[in-house]
Amino acid sequence: MNTTRITPQKFSEYFKLPKGVNFDFVDIYAFQDIALFLDPYGISSIGSKWARDCENQIATYFQYLIDSIRTGDKKTTARLLGAFHEVDEVALGYSTGEPSGRGIGSKQAKEIQLAFESSAAAKSGDIKDIADCALMIPGINRDKISDITANILKKKLIEFTQLQCKKYSIPLSRVAVNNAFDYDKFDFISYFDELPLINGKPKILLPISAVRQDPELSKDKYYRNFVIEFLKAEHQHAGDALASVLKNGKVVVRIADLKQHYPLRVEFLYEFSKQHPAILDKYKSELRRTAANGSSRPRLETKRKILNSTERLQILSSIKTGNDDASNFHKISFDNLIHIFDKRLSNPNREKEINEGRKRIDIVFDNNDKKGFFHQLNSLHHVQCPKIFVECKNYGKEIGNPEVDQLLGRFSITRGKFGILLCRSIDNRKMLIRRCKDVFNDHQSFIIVLDDSDIIALLEFRDHKQENKIDQFMKTKLDQIIM
Repeated sequence: MNTTRITPQKFSEYFKLPKGVNFDFVDIYAFQDIALFLDPYGISSIGSKWARDCENQIATYFQYLIDSIRTGDKKTTARLLGAFHEVDEVALGYSTGEPSGRGIGSKQAKEIQLAFESSAAAKSGDIKDIADCALMIPGINRDKISDITANILKKKLIEFTQLQCKKYSIPLSRVAVNNAFDYDKFDFISYFDELPLINGKPKILLPISAVRQDPELSKDKYYRNFVIEFLKAEHQHAGDALASVLKNGKVVVRIADLKQHYPLRVEFLYEFSKQHPAILDKYKSELRRTAANGSSRPRLETKRKILNSTERLQILSSIKTGNDDASNFHKISFDNLIHIFDKRLSNPNREKEINEGRKRIDIVFDNNDKKGFFHQLNSLHHVQCPKIFVECKNYGKEIGNPEVDQLLGRFSITRGKFGILLCRSIDNRKMLIRRCKDVFNDHQSFIIVLDDSDIIALLEFRDHKQENKIDQFMKTKLDQIIM
């Protein structure tokens, strides 16, 4: 029996690539986004012809964009900025469900276009590259820079992906590629190309040197580490109103006073950079230096290893019914219920002993619900349920009276009278509901049975943060028993 590992599956695992290899590409998660960012300076640090082509293409795009803004060519500006879109294929971002590319949607694309068109820095031509955009355009932060870079370099990133797939014999399929910038036509185009597929969805790989957990390119870091430090030295030298003289004669300038006097605003960063171009150049040089000297590979893990519904369904499908895989079914069920019910239930325990160790319950939760289904069990239906009991049956047969009676035997007045029976499938749902009705009528106790299809439905609600649908789903199951 293989032990099921409840962590997100990676690209390399999906395609069964050799283990222990330091790949040149980011080993993204197969079914969800990973909290990393594409860094244009990281691309530059690679130093290859491919990287230099990428640099030239980014510079060309921005020069063309700024020229169109300066000349008032709104049609071209709209074409260049309006094409920014969700780049699901690169699978970067903060989503824990299906890749959502939520950095730039249609609304955000319009906001970006308005920000560029109304920017004094863009109109004056003082924006010369992507770093200037990150500092001097409102609303452009590290995730937007990551998305914009992915949009501009989509064709080059596809080229990189194809080379990596050829190196590791990863199969490619012909797919439609939308909104890729074409440097011959100076326009975003759609065309067909070949990419690896995971569950029918194309994936674009990124060079590992081009990805950062926390890129240096940000307004806050420029402001804090370069602008404020420069101003601190200036005011110390001048000994003006922002400077204080200590008893020992030392002149000090407090950072808090500087930040109050020079608040972090895009307009301020633009004016400061115009007046002190050497500081901006120093910042950009530091971006290149840190990118080139980046010796540590990014830690490619989410803060919490949360599987989405696609991955959980894949794990459930791989678990065979019967005793041999019972512990794996128990393990994924435990993780699924914690994920689904979230803050409603607390203090999860597996294999909990009761009755001085004479009985054992598969899973027990404390009922911590303040307003949802489990709260309403008590407040509306007067069901005693300080504890929520769960039994897991990895059977390839129908659940019968012995399984229902086993869970019923865990109930008591003090522990509670509500439980969930998990199974793989239900052939005769009407008969099973009648058994649960008998428990209700004869013992004033409540048992809800959930099979794989029910769990998947609840997981999809959780993926989409549809809390009300989770509660309504469980309420419907209860109504089948009490109505």
